[in-house]
Amino acid sequence: MSIREYLPHREPMLMVDTIVRLDSQFIETTFQIKDSNIFLENEYLNEIGIIENAAQTSSGIVGCPHFESNKHKEGYKIQGYISTIKSVKIHSLPPKNSILQTKGELLGIHSIDDIYNCNMKSETFIDDELVAQCFFNLIIKA
Repeated sequence: MSIREYLPHREPMLMVDTIVRLDSQFIETTFQIKDSNIFLENEYLNEIGIIENAAQTSSGIVGCPHFESNKHKEGYKIQGYISTIKSVKIHSLPPKNSILQTKGELLGIHSIDDIYNCNMKSETFIDDELVAQCFFNLIIKA
C-alpha cells in the first residue's frame, strides 16, 4: 500500500516511503534519507525531519481507512496538521542514506463530524536502535 495515495505531501516534503504494517491502532513505515532531503544538515536528518516523518507515519492510522472508503469521490483528499507537540526525545540524528523504521500508535481519538483530534505516540529506529520518541496530537480532516 502506498502512503502517497492519501498523504498530500510530495517531494521534497514526503517523508515516508513504504507502509510495512497498518491496522486501526498501529502503523509501521520505512523511509530512506537521501542526499536530496531538505531536512539534511551536515549529512544528518535534523530534528524537524524526524518529527515530520513521525507525524506523516502516524497520520496513516486514521487517514488510510477514510481514503479507502472515499477514493471513488473525485478529488477526495485527507488533510492533516500537527496541533500539539507534547514531547520529543531525540537520542541521535540519523545520517544520510539511513533507513528509518517508524512506528506510530493511536493512543486516543475524538471526532466532530469529519474532523479527528488524534493523540499519537511514535518511535523511530535505525535497525534496533531507538532514534526518537514523540508524543503529539494531529488534527485530521477526512
